[in-house]
Amino acid sequence: MSWKVLLAMGTALIVIVSWTAIRRRAALPATDQATEKLVIRQIGHQLLLQAGDSSSRILPVEERANKEYLIRFAAPFTFVPDALVATVRRVVAANGLPSSYLVEVIHCAPSAEVIYGFQIYKDSAHDVIPCLGRRQEKACYNIRIRFTETEAAGMDPFSSGLLAGSLVAILASLLFRALYIRKRRTADKPGNMPALGTPTGITDSPGPQNIQPDLPPSAIKQEVPAPTGIAIGNLLFFRESQQLVAGADIILLTAKEAKLLHVFANAQQEMIDRDQLMKQVWEDEGVIVGRSLDMFVSKLRKKLQADPRVSILNVHGKGYKLVIGQMAC
Repeated sequence: MSWKVLLAMGTALIVIVSWTAIRRRAALPATDQATEKLVIRQIGHQLLLQAGDSSSRILPVEERANKEYLIRFAAPFTFVPDALVATVRRVVAANGLPSSYLVEVIHCAPSAEVIYGFQIYKDSAHDVIPCLGRRQEKACYNIRIRFTETEAAGMDPFSSGLLAGSLVAILASLLFRALYIRKRRTADKPGNMPALGTPTGITDSPGPQNIQPDLPPSAIKQEVPAPTGIAIGNLLFFRESQQLVAGADIILLTAKEAKLLHVFANAQQEMIDRDQLMKQVWEDEGVIVGRSLDMFVSKLRKKLQADPRVSILNVHGKGYKLVIGQMAC
C-alpha cells in the first residue's frame, strides 16, 4: 500500500473523529446552563443574608433566551445597591461566568417596573453603576440578569480547536512521511548498508523502556470547586481559609477569630447571648473566660472596619449583634 493511500486514510480518519466529537458535544445535556442557574441562585441567597433574612425561600431560577436569568423570591426584602453590585461581581468572577452583563431589579407583577439596574462591561472603564448607597424599600422584587458577552463570530472555540488540531495532525503526518522517505533513501545508498549479521534497528544494549500508560483526562486533572464565602456587607468571609476579602484586599484571621466571626455571620442582624457565644467558640477548651470573648470581639471590630457599614454592637447585659448599617448617598 503506497504512502499516499495511507495518508488519505489517516486524513479521513481524523476528519471523522473530529466531526463525531463535535456532534457528541452538541448532543450532551446542557450542564453549563444548569451550573449557571445554581450560581445565579447563590446571588439571591447572598442578598437575603445581607438583608438579615436567613429563612425565606428563593424560588427556582427561571432561564430565558439569550443568556438571561430571572431570580424570584418568596418574600419581600430590602437591599442596598452597593451590596447588590458587589455580590454579583464576586459570584460572577468566582465562577468564571461571562464578564459583561446587565442586572435589573424589577417590581413583582402586575407593575413589573424596573426600579434599579446597572451594566458591567468586560472593559470596566465603561461600567454604568448609578446612585449607590440608597437603601431600597422593602417590597417584592425579582432580579433579572442578562449576560451580554458573546463569542467571536464563526464556529465555537471547541470546534475551532478540533479543526486546528486536525490540520496540525495532517501537517505532522506529511512531515513524518517526508523524513521517513529521506531516511530510507539515505540508508539505501552504497556504503550505508548495515553489516552482515547485525539486524537493522537493534542496538547493542536495548535496556528497559520507559513506557507511560495512557491515562484518562479525569485522572490527570480534576476540577476543584471554588470555596463559597459568606457575604457580610461588602465583605466576603471564608471560614475554611480564615480570610476576610474586602475588594482586592485579603484580611487574615486567627483560628479563634474565624470561629467567632462564623457564628456572627450566620446570625447577622440578630442578638447572640454571651453564654451562647462562649459555648460555641470555647467549649472544646474546657475553660471559658468572659474577658477572652470581649478581647476577640474587639479584634474583629478592627478587621471589619474594611466596610464602615459593618459593626458588632454590644447589647448591654445580654450579648452582641453583628449589624450592617446604611451609608448616606
